[in-house]
Amino acid sequence: MSPPVLLVDIGNTSVTLGLARGMRIGGVMRVPTAGAPAALRAALRDLARGRRMGGAALCSVVPGLDRRCIGLVRDVAGADPVVVTHRSPLGIGIDYPHPETIGADRLVNAAAAAARWGAPAIVADFGTALTFDVVSRAGNYVGGVIAPGLPMMTDYLAERTALLPRIDLKGGHGAVGRSTAAAMRLGARYGYRGMVREITAHVRQQPGMRNAALCATGGFARWVLKDLDLPFRIEPNLTLNGLLHIFRLAATGHGANGD
Repeated sequence: MSPPVLLVDIGNTSVTLGLARGMRIGGVMRVPTAGAPAALRAALRDLARGRRMGGAALCSVVPGLDRRCIGLVRDVAGADPVVVTHRSPLGIGIDYPHPETIGADRLVNAAAAAARWGAPAIVADFGTALTFDVVSRAGNYVGGVIAPGLPMMTDYLAERTALLPRIDLKGGHGAVGRSTAAAMRLGARYGYRGMVREITAHVRQQPGMRNAALCATGGFARWVLKDLDLPFRIEPNLTLNGLLHIFRLAATGHGANGD
């Protein structure tokens, strides 16, 4: 069996990493971005356990951490990682005015969705921000929608008001909130679901997008989408799958890019 491939996704809130053996991804770990690169160093060592790596792929939306984190990954993988940019082989094209401004994680998610479910596709990532990314029927990344993430909604209320507390979103709420926390959970769940439904409907109204595959990832995807009348496929490791897909394209020299 070929040695595993190390996959690292540096996000605003957390760094997610995993090992790919063949097409299977395991050992998924998350460490707070605020603690990187020290936390990442420890997690990489724990994940690799001194084993020889077959390479690595990395995407990041935190430029200030890139140099040090790439060095850490290089030390563990034994070679420079594939660092995803708009010039990477993605398996999809890019039809976008300034492709260098697209977040690497958004490109990775779009590439993963198109590889798995085909084009057209709409990817919703429920992270620190809520992003929707669109792959056209022609197989090109064409843009998306960015909205506040669910934690931003509830944290802002707690920060900007005197009487509204920070809440655990996963607590109970009933049909009508009979406590402040329950009322806030209702507002978060149904208000957010309404926003997701409206954005999805708007994107699907665009030419060629009516039957687009709907894919979702991110920590709050299941919570928001539960019982929602939209056929989203939820893939928690979509970004890692996309990194593996791009790593393989880079290794074989195949795949469209945004040049």
